[in-house]
Amino acid sequence: MRLRRQCTLLDLVQVVNEFARNEDEVVATVTYLINSGRVRLCGTFAGATIAVRPPLPSSVTWGDVSSSAEATLL
Repeated sequence: MRLRRQCTLLDLVQVVNEFARNEDEVVATVTYLINSGRVRLCGTFAGATIAVRPPLPSSVTWGDVSSSAEATLL
């Protein structure tokens, strides 16, 4: 049986979310799968990689952060 290795970002997030314990695990797993080349995205994000910024210090709240996201697609 051959596994499908190309999917949309939504497909990937939905499948990983079924098995992950929390959102951080979803983000880490999806990022690894895409950036390692184990999964190739098709559709809008075909060929994209994910750049992950270091986590914010616990003293910073979301109100202090501009509208930029923690993880962005390149």
